[in-house]
Amino acid sequence: MSSQSMTFEHSPLWPEVQSIISGPSKKILYDYKGTLHTEKEDLAIWDFNSIEVVRDYLNNIGETATVVFRMGMGDYVNRLFPYRQNLEFTIKRTALEEGGSNRAKDEPVQVMRYKAIFNTSRNPPVGGSELETYHAEDLNVSDMVEIHLELVDRALEPLRIKTTGGAFANVKPGDLIRSLLAGESSKVLVDGKPAAQGMDLVEPDNKEPIPNAIIPHGLKVTSVPTFIQHQLSGVYNRGIGTYFQTYEGKKLWFVYPTYDTERFDGKDKKMVFYAVPQEKLPQLDKSYMKEGNVIKVAVTAQRRYTDSAELDYMNEGSGYRMPDARAYMKKPVKITENGPQASRAELNHEVIIKERSDGLNYAPIAQGGPSSNPFVERSKVIQRSMAQIDLVWENSDPLLIYPGMPCKYIYLSQGKAISLKGTILFVHSFSAKVEKYNASAFRMTCRVSIACEAQTKRPDLPVKGAVGD
Repeated sequence: MSSQSMTFEHSPLWPEVQSIISGPSKKILYDYKGTLHTEKEDLAIWDFNSIEVVRDYLNNIGETATVVFRMGMGDYVNRLFPYRQNLEFTIKRTALEEGGSNRAKDEPVQVMRYKAIFNTSRNPPVGGSELETYHAEDLNVSDMVEIHLELVDRALEPLRIKTTGGAFANVKPGDLIRSLLAGESSKVLVDGKPAAQGMDLVEPDNKEPIPNAIIPHGLKVTSVPTFIQHQLSGVYNRGIGTYFQTYEGKKLWFVYPTYDTERFDGKDKKMVFYAVPQEKLPQLDKSYMKEGNVIKVAVTAQRRYTDSAELDYMNEGSGYRMPDARAYMKKPVKITENGPQASRAELNHEVIIKERSDGLNYAPIAQGGPSSNPFVERSKVIQRSMAQIDLVWENSDPLLIYPGMPCKYIYLSQGKAISLKGTILFVHSFSAKVEKYNASAFRMTCRVSIACEAQTKRPDLPVKGAVGD
């Protein structure tokens, strides 16, 4: 056994990991069934190959999914391909017991219906070919084809093109977001129900009312939070994200700061990742457990930490200077015996987010001139300070993750537990069949990217053995 494994086994992380792998049984396998909906009929799909879902909480507003399945050539030519312009697809996910055959009764069945997009470059061509001359049953017997469909949430599809606009007086940023994003979304009906069932809005840092908020007509409702953050008075000090996702059975809008590591100390549901040496637990079947509002996860696969080593601070600044436009509308001077004298503290925002150890604190002047919105510049500087952790969560359940979820990453360094707080900003899940179980059993793996605080703790140097001794 390696020294790293021995160290880990006697570390403070080991009891936590043991509680995960030996705790209550977790359902790690799933059964997937699908139904393809055309304008004429519903087709049951049984031969799934894989299901892939990508959630980019930083750059997108909703998830994209891809399903790969097989069907008879005759059904493809006659029942799918002619109706490829308007397709929908339903996925039914059922949790299985660890043996992979019986349904887990304490886990709800998840059913999601999507708009299906047929990409001609990824599927077999048919039009104008001799395939159309054969009987459907003969083609089904002769060949099977692999189909790729891209899936989009049916509720998100109309929300992406919904627009708004108007003038609002003395309204706080949070109230304006609730009114426009949540209010306008509730007017969009899908199957007779509101497309969005609610909103999860992290309380804005900017609590000052906006005297005159002008929202241009034609602005997409999905862009309202970003517009307020960048074009009006600002919302958060640490970036902003807007995302539509189904969480705990409800379709919700999430609005959140993308780089707020301090949210982990609040009451929100959070996730803790424990880094486990792969040689210690090479095949981890039980990888997570729920404990109140905390989900504990043991990760053994590939992990990578990166930061800029404060190079971004050196190049772009660890602070900013910006004239405060509001001060110019007041009395930004002091009346002295020698006449008016400008008050620098009242006229400008001059901020250093972090004092550099070499004393070179560079705070450039913000582009764009005077502004009453310091939140954008603060967000830019804080983004430069963030590190990134990429990890692979095996035997996972991505439905437990919501946009901008607070998290903590804990690993072992020289026998000491090091923890880094952050937020989850990217999830890429992939479900594939488990060959040793029955034909319908799938196992899910997630790649998770975290924006976290930079690692600043330094290891103890050896007393002897240094170069030159």
